Amino acid sequence: MMETPDTAGGTPPLLRVLDLVKYFDVSGGAFRRLLYGRRTVQAVDGVSFDVARGETLGLVGESGSGKSTTAKLIARLLPVMSGDVFLAGRDILKASTSDMKALRKDIQFVFQDPFSSLNPRMRTEMIIGRALTIHSGLHGDARRERVVQLLEQVGLSAQHLERYPHEFSGGQRQRIAVARALATEPSLILADEPVSSLDVSIQAQVLALLQELRTRLGLTMVFITHDLNVAEYVSDRIAVMYGGKIMEEGATDDVMQRPLHPYTKALLDTRPRIGHPGQLRPLEGEPAVPLNPGPGCRFASRCPLRIAECTVQAIPPVEKRRGHRVACIRA
Repeated sequence: MMETPDTAGGTPPLLRVLDLVKYFDVSGGAFRRLLYGRRTVQAVDGVSFDVARGETLGLVGESGSGKSTTAKLIARLLPVMSGDVFLAGRDILKASTSDMKALRKDIQFVFQDPFSSLNPRMRTEMIIGRALTIHSGLHGDARRERVVQLLEQVGLSAQHLERYPHEFSGGQRQRIAVARALATEPSLILADEPVSSLDVSIQAQVLALLQELRTRLGLTMVFITHDLNVAEYVSDRIAVMYGGKIMEEGATDDVMQRPLHPYTKALLDTRPRIGHPGQLRPLEGEPAVPLNPGPGCRFASRCPLRIAECTVQAIPPVEKRRGHRVACIRA
């Protein structure tokens, strides 16, 4: 496989995403295309970021911003139009079928809804154990012992081995999903809204579990969420997406305490905070659907700071402070 060069003056990142692009043709049949022309949703449009070993990157934005699509492209669950994805120097997008089997072991998903992501016809031992058989060749007692170890890591036990998904609570099901992701000892975990379908108290438990596992096992994660409070809790760095593009990226404290992009500031104004009741300012307008968008900033139609240049030229992210990039000419 192709190798990436080292980053200048430091250790290369575990994950490197370069100019990732994915468009969806929503024109419909030939008759609709004739009437309305070609209609393309630019779901991911030139997305780039790095994730260091042991780091958690929070990918934040409203629904439809392209976060989940980005994660699926990284894992090659969707075909990529253009761009590059490197994991530990290995070019994922150019990997052969046999190479991808090894890479599947290194990239694991934790999905939003644990009930739909777990096979309802399988017991817990099989749900977790299949990955051990496929990637490690474990069978019988050896596999069962390893499954018990994984369950104990996520706060469950051997008594849960024979149960089906419907016999668990939502929080327990998500713990099983986490155990399944850990089974192959992956280099990278893609966590796609892993707590958004859970009650608030259960969310806190699962987040605490992920933080504990991250510290103990040295996990590297891309954590997708629309909740800035969750992102602040779990992330070392945050990348804010809107309309298929990254608006702002930087260290968590910088982005949360000293945001530069108007969209990031607007998101922060919408989040509830303890001790600040009644100060929420809803973000005006509807989230952008990048359907045949123009060349300008995707946020321009909702931005209070927009000027003429915002709608006529592409605005790539540039570094305004050390390690802090923003795609805004007014920042």
